[in-house]
Amino acid sequence: MAVKKAGCDGGFDGLCCRMVIETKRVFDGCALTDENITLTLTTESQIPQGSEFASARAVSSEFTIFSIVDCGDGCSRVSGEVVTKFAVVYCLGGVPYTVAATHKVQRETLLRLPSSAIVPYTIEVQSVMNVGSGAVLSANAVSVSGCLLQIIKVTAPVDILVPTYGYCKYPPCTGSACSGFGGRVFPAYDGDDA
Repeated sequence: MAVKKAGCDGGFDGLCCRMVIETKRVFDGCALTDENITLTLTTESQIPQGSEFASARAVSSEFTIFSIVDCGDGCSRVSGEVVTKFAVVYCLGGVPYTVAATHKVQRETLLRLPSSAIVPYTIEVQSVMNVGSGAVLSANAVSVSGCLLQIIKVTAPVDILVPTYGYCKYPPCTGSACSGFGGRVFPAYDGDDA
């Protein structure tokens, strides 16, 4: 991709346009690793008797019912319940079936929160588990063993002002030239159209 300099009223080396980008900023975060851990999952529907465990994977996580205590020095103690959803595959008579399951655990950590009280921040959790083995315990319970990684982050939507050279001018794709079309999706700032 070729980047052409902007023609926005001149400026130092063509760098004179500004753009506001709406994005999500991570203010702070930490990672927790539990190796060789065994979790007991509660399934949302019953697993028939005689079923065998096949596999499981973490699908999503959420920090729920959390409380925040200011510890001074810009840090806050965040404590609450992390709820992780799993997709569990079991086999019955050689046929695989999938059931949703949940694991809940209490977590507490120190995190830096946005200093402004008006910033609508969120506590996010991402969970990844490398499941090595598992077993069906009962109609509504499965155990899984492996390595669990949980990343807890403080995020907030922000508007960032960045300097730009203008829009990108993409080169034509090989063998895709269209006659009668300039190939421009965005206005070009290459000096020829000023």
